[in-house]
Amino acid sequence: MVTLTAENGDSLPPVWRRVAAMRDFALRVLAAALQISATVAVVQALAPPVAGIYFRGVVIAYGLAALLRGKYELFVAQRFIDLQKSDMGPHARAVVRGLGIRVLIRSAIVCALLLVFTTDMDVMDVYLRPYLQTYLPFVLAVPFATLALFLASTLRAVNQTLGSIMASSYSINVMIVVAAGTTALVRPDAPLFSVSWGFFVGCVFAAGIGVLLTRRVFEVSRSGEEIKLDAKEWRDIYASAAQNGVTGVALAALQWGPLCVLAVLGTAVEIAQYAVVARTAQIIDFLVPTVIFIPQSARVRSRLCQAMQTSHGKLAVDLLVSLATTSIFVVLVAALIPWLVGQYGTAYTGLMSLFVLLFLAQWVNGGFRPALRQLAADWNLRRIRRIMLVSMAAAIALSLIGIGRYGPTAAAVGMLTGAVLLHGQALLSVFRRSSEH
Repeated sequence: MVTLTAENGDSLPPVWRRVAAMRDFALRVLAAALQISATVAVVQALAPPVAGIYFRGVVIAYGLAALLRGKYELFVAQRFIDLQKSDMGPHARAVVRGLGIRVLIRSAIVCALLLVFTTDMDVMDVYLRPYLQTYLPFVLAVPFATLALFLASTLRAVNQTLGSIMASSYSINVMIVVAAGTTALVRPDAPLFSVSWGFFVGCVFAAGIGVLLTRRVFEVSRSGEEIKLDAKEWRDIYASAAQNGVTGVALAALQWGPLCVLAVLGTAVEIAQYAVVARTAQIIDFLVPTVIFIPQSARVRSRLCQAMQTSHGKLAVDLLVSLATTSIFVVLVAALIPWLVGQYGTAYTGLMSLFVLLFLAQWVNGGFRPALRQLAADWNLRRIRRIMLVSMAAAIALSLIGIGRYGPTAAAVGMLTGAVLLHGQALLSVFRRSSEH
């Protein structure tokens, strides 16, 4: 939920704004390079069936993390989308800290329960032992991944998109590259062991980076004292977040449902193929910068400012900039596909339909994101729940119907359908509400 409209009241001179924009863009390029490097490292270190086992573990960690943080992520989207107008403004630092601790505790409890359950299975069913030991690092990573991704979504809600990318991807991808690169020295007989534990260590560092970045973004008050909330205020916050429970589950299922269905019903090779293409498509979101492509002409700026005096005009400008930047980077990344496939290896050739579907899904998610942000700003829980449930149901239904025959292509169709329904309904709702006002 990121707007591409420049914020008012920016005190930086134009030269320093351009310098900051170029610095941020360079860090985004670095994030994209790390993403590709980690993907290449995994597929070169692990054979496709083994890579599928690894990516299935990643789905376990991230899918469970999405379920655990869903309602809190929606609470943050509701209350932090415009902190200046929100009653959370002066308490933002305390709220982020308190919800982060709560998310960490909840996910740690779930992790402990899973460990007890799998340990019992390890003793009772010896034939499951290799699989349980394989997925141990991914289960242990759940609390740290949940916290890191929750803090990343919080940063994204307040338009700190670069910080969000750094918290969610930098350390994880770096540790994967290191683990895959040193597997010949550490465990040459078991490369999956090294890469899996590299993912765990990366999640631990990601949680730490998320904490550091949110502490910097949500600074203490000018008086130097951190504002604390009393017990009644916390009860109200938890009750408000609990209202988003069903919607949070729908959001998690929309994001990870098709891939979870593929992880259950598909083969390891199919999971690996989908994951490689999805990770490639994800760098489009890393590269789309904020306002770097807004025209610099004084006449154009004047016309944009005039258009943005109305809510329709502001949303139209946001969508124009978002669609333009997303389209540019979709084309640029698509041009690199032949070279990237050459790096991935012959096992990942012949996936053009998968690339097209997931790139289209990424284009929809990136280009129409301002509509989602506006939907969050005009928060209506019933409307948002309906949009999420319809989109989630269609995405999972198509995946369930088609994966048995079409494999990862059906999961990609489910993701694209869910994205189109989500953003289409959001756009229609926002324009309808704006016309009513």
